[in-house]
Amino acid sequence: MPRVSVIMPVYNNAAYLQEAVNSILLQTLSDLELIIIDDGSTDGSAGIIHELKDTRVKKIFHSVNMGIVTSLNQGLDLARGEYIARMDSDDVAALNRLEVQAYFMDQNPHIDICGTGYTTNYVGPVKLNPQCHEEIKVWLLFHSCLLHPSVMMRQSSIERLGIRYDHNYPHAEDYELWNRLSSTAQLANVPHNLMFYRPHEGQISNKHRLVQDISARRIRLRTISQLGIQLSEEEYHQLAKLAEFRVNSEDYEEYRTAAGFANWLIDQNRQYRVFDQELFHMALSRCISRVAY
Repeated sequence: MPRVSVIMPVYNNAAYLQEAVNSILLQTLSDLELIIIDDGSTDGSAGIIHELKDTRVKKIFHSVNMGIVTSLNQGLDLARGEYIARMDSDDVAALNRLEVQAYFMDQNPHIDICGTGYTTNYVGPVKLNPQCHEEIKVWLLFHSCLLHPSVMMRQSSIERLGIRYDHNYPHAEDYELWNRLSSTAQLANVPHNLMFYRPHEGQISNKHRLVQDISARRIRLRTISQLGIQLSEEEYHQLAKLAEFRVNSEDYEEYRTAAGFANWLIDQNRQYRVFDQELFHMALSRCISRVAY
């Protein structure tokens, strides 16, 4: 059984695929398997995968495109490692990424899932997401704060919690999963830059933004319902402005409305105790003031 199984779905990323694969096969932690699932690529990606000679690579080919959720769940079913890591076929992992994450998981046996810091530019700046579970849980109301391709999961946690991605949240399947697990699993982020997350026009977040926004809306509404709240259209618009740091603090009325809405959420949380009250207050204050973590 390998120490780490890496799941890499591929769909038409021939331009970046070899670099992504190299960054995994050359890891300082070499006891791994790389499960590459080509999801009906038409750009030559399948040919690159066919040519890989490393015996640690497990190759799966779909004759037609079945979608990333199918590929991810297939990867979870096939993975044999103690830890299961995600990797995208257009990103680059630091060569000590798996070693650092596996060590972190070894030292913190209560953690089920951990992500890492990352950069979208080879020379920085480094983006560090919230580190502790309770802070992550708060920020998940607004947006995903676990970088999906940087995540490592504990195999035993996947089995215990029945972790699978949900087809019903297209292009936000990871955001939905973290939200769903935030009440039953322990989440963390390692405060080290271990990933180059490559921005480009072909990314899901650029190609399918409208569908992704619809899925995110459903996830936020489901989460906020835990506070005994069913948001109106206008109220959801206010929540989205907070989540996207779009409150105009120079407009007194807009700022006052946002503060009133935030205070309402804080009062509801005081009653239902879904989030750590202090961290919830802090996050809402930062959203209003447009001061990201």
